[in-house]
Amino acid sequence: MYIFLISFLNLILLLTPYVYHRPQASFLTRGAQTLSIVGNRAGSMAMGNVAVLFLFAARNSPLLYITDWSYGTYLLLHRWLGYWAIIQTIIHSFMLMAYYMSKDMYKAEFARNYWSWGIVATVCVCAMLPFSHLWVRQKFYEFFLLTHIALSLLFLIGYYYHIWFLYTYNWGYEIWMFIAGAIWGLDRVIRVIRMALQGSRTAIVAAMKDVDGDYIRIDIQGTELKGGVAYLCFPTLGWHFWETHPFSVAFNPGSIPEGPSTETHAPATTSEEPTPDQEKSESTLNAPPAANSTSTFASHNTTTFIARARTGVTKQLLARVTKENGSARIRVLIDGPYHHSGQVSSQLSPCSSILYIAGGVGITACLPYLKKNRDKSAKLLWSNRKSGLLTELQPVLAALPSNLLVETSIGGRFDLDAVLSKELAGSVKTGNGILGVVVCGPPGMADDVRRKLSQVSTRNVMSRPYVLLDEAFSW
Repeated sequence: MYIFLISFLNLILLLTPYVYHRPQASFLTRGAQTLSIVGNRAGSMAMGNVAVLFLFAARNSPLLYITDWSYGTYLLLHRWLGYWAIIQTIIHSFMLMAYYMSKDMYKAEFARNYWSWGIVATVCVCAMLPFSHLWVRQKFYEFFLLTHIALSLLFLIGYYYHIWFLYTYNWGYEIWMFIAGAIWGLDRVIRVIRMALQGSRTAIVAAMKDVDGDYIRIDIQGTELKGGVAYLCFPTLGWHFWETHPFSVAFNPGSIPEGPSTETHAPATTSEEPTPDQEKSESTLNAPPAANSTSTFASHNTTTFIARARTGVTKQLLARVTKENGSARIRVLIDGPYHHSGQVSSQLSPCSSILYIAGGVGITACLPYLKKNRDKSAKLLWSNRKSGLLTELQPVLAALPSNLLVETSIGGRFDLDAVLSKELAGSVKTGNGILGVVVCGPPGMADDVRRKLSQVSTRNVMSRPYVLLDEAFSW
């Protein structure tokens, strides 16, 4: 609805109303006047959208605290404001070009400085669209990040000189650039201050066993973050020393009892046709921790992150670890933590029971909430492709509150239709209360949970109401 409102307002305010007074001296024809005033309005609206989209993309935006919306929601709205800014910039450029061509003045205007800088701004804002595509963000995140920042700055510079060479400071159009630039700059300053307050830390990065090189563990000494998302900067890892990358806080080793655990909340579940990995899942649950697991780095004032090594910085970290025989000490700066999902505790407070559904490394976003779950009936369904991640986190699961039921699956998926049908059975009137559903995993899994919840609740109109929280880690 909010996206619809943004789009509706942008469309209506661009199209209407326009007032024509004929005859008049500035425009000889009504068509020429239409080209000019519509083009100029589109340019003004584009910059209004740019100022807001910079605010929506800021990690430290006050709107995050005022509305309690998730950062993922604001990034979605940021993209839609970007679409409208691009559309309006193109309309502005082409309608003004058509206007000057109709007056046979295009060559003269093209030679002026303001026109050249306008071309720079238009090309930069249009280039952002293909360079920000989801496929590019997923496969080449560092490339996307670098081009996005560079094109954004070039766009603001191009817009500023476009206005300055045409109007200097007579009409106030440059104020839009100052607002957008101030938001961007202030957010960066706050990030630097937050990193300075945390100070420089040492990260022990280790490769995990029995995961086929898919996962790494990052233990940062000297700081203890309780939850949320922290942006980590590894200035000595490569030439792009300024980049920060988001990681979900998994747990604090110092809060976990040392030594191997002898019991868990529940045995791992297996699918109807277990794979070899599934067959050994029960034994891995009760096995002693691996050599590089929790007990090795169990110390107070330490924060642990678990990450899947794919591309970019995680791939570089895995390469450094492999080069140094399984473990490496790397300098790290921390920006955070941020609670990008809003006040989850208050959103789940009306719920009488909570169902956590995690896929792979998505368990890291659920663990901080699971540790606090002491007064509600709760169940965790965690599916993994490999047994190594389960072995690594077995002591963490064993230390969770006793009212939590843990079910795991190795190499298979849970029957979400059956699980959700069972959990949604009953109603508030029968004393079952509201069901909270927290999901964190690959985008396809989150979409599947959302779809199944809708289908199950539609089939049974008397089912329990529910609250769905998607802890997305793919923006």
